[in-house]
Amino acid sequence: MKKVLILGAGHVTKPIVDYLTEQCGYQVTMAARTPAKAEKILAGRALAKAVPWESQEEQKLDLLIAENDIVINMIPKAHHEMVAKLCIKNRKSMVTTSYEIPAIRALDEEAKTSGILILNELGEDPGMDHFATQMLLDEIREEQGKVLSVHSYGSGLPSFAFNNNPMGYKFSWEPKGVFLAAQVPAVWIDRGKQIPIAGQDLFENFKMVDIEGLGAFETYANKNVNRYVRYFDLPAEVTFYRGLLRFSGYCNNMRNFIKLGLLNDQEPLDFAGMTFREFAAKLVGVAPDQQLEDNFAKFLNTDHLSDIMQRLGWLGLFTAENIRRAQGTRLDAFIELLLAKMSYAPGETDMCIIHVAIVSELPDGQRTKRMVTMVKHGDPDGDSAMAKAVGLPPAIAVNHIFEGKIPEIGVQLPPSLPYLYQPFMQELEKHDFHFVKRQEKQKITK
Repeated sequence: MKKVLILGAGHVTKPIVDYLTEQCGYQVTMAARTPAKAEKILAGRALAKAVPWESQEEQKLDLLIAENDIVINMIPKAHHEMVAKLCIKNRKSMVTTSYEIPAIRALDEEAKTSGILILNELGEDPGMDHFATQMLLDEIREEQGKVLSVHSYGSGLPSFAFNNNPMGYKFSWEPKGVFLAAQVPAVWIDRGKQIPIAGQDLFENFKMVDIEGLGAFETYANKNVNRYVRYFDLPAEVTFYRGLLRFSGYCNNMRNFIKLGLLNDQEPLDFAGMTFREFAAKLVGVAPDQQLEDNFAKFLNTDHLSDIMQRLGWLGLFTAENIRRAQGTRLDAFIELLLAKMSYAPGETDMCIIHVAIVSELPDGQRTKRMVTMVKHGDPDGDSAMAKAVGLPPAIAVNHIFEGKIPEIGVQLPPSLPYLYQPFMQELEKHDFHFVKRQEKQKITK
């Protein structure tokens, strides 16, 4: 019986366990800092067990990897290099949903020497967006078209029916990850010209995008597109943008959060006995007196009736309620506030959206805009759309690796394995992930 080691017991791991045990019949070991959390996910399955493991326990991880046939790495990227090196040592392949980082890319030759595969970026975004992009590119090349622009969008949002708070967002995965990812620099390409955006400036450069059948969203640039240009074989003068979708108002909220330093996860603070009102006062360097809201608005260069002031008030930032944690960072305290108002209630569902639009020019001068859209809603009182969208692709990959359907070794990601989208999309269709294609044509007069 094949044995799979899953590292981490986060929000998106249950569909991985479901797929590997119930559909594939593999044995699963879930290593997690909190075994009780893992045991809840495993739910007494005969083919699964939980073991306690802390990320600093390298020797214990070495033994766990040796005892299993493959590793699904669902822990923070800070520990990925250690995990990958132990996989190389033990000649065991590794699959992760995370973006490929330089430290992992540098292990390519070692992975090849060890004869293992390290497969990155196999989730929703990144992951399914790569599949949709490759599918459209293959169609264009079959018609000998030239790619002019690629726009790729992904998101995890409340379903439209449950977009019912003034922040336009709820957490379907680890909140800290949401905010740390929102501070990573990005690069997109405008007709061959590099457009770099610093992490602190992402929300100073958002724009609106219309998606037919879904409506208008805000979008901001997501990571560096350059890593994909050669894999997708795009021309030098291409326009290439990867962005995240959010409901209107989100990006201006984030601009103000950054101005207030609420996303600071580095500076340790003492919250013992502190109220959120006192915390708010410290953010802008004033006293928590009756003039706090006015002084707060002045700091943000706005007024007390502005959207951001109303939203911060709704969250409870100006209340006399005590911060529960004794120590932490500004981001820790802020997340405590957010989770009280921005978590999914029983029966509410989230949705994941992937939308890719590629404009190409055919040999006869005709331009075609090809689009593919995937919208997936979560199950009421069941798995979230995000959990399935992130969890199923790595589980499918493990099954494909065991069955010899992915023969490559070394450090890989979906764009470096262009055939991958076909079997993965076929399998995802069985789980109600439907990729709907359409296209628009326009005759260009030269």
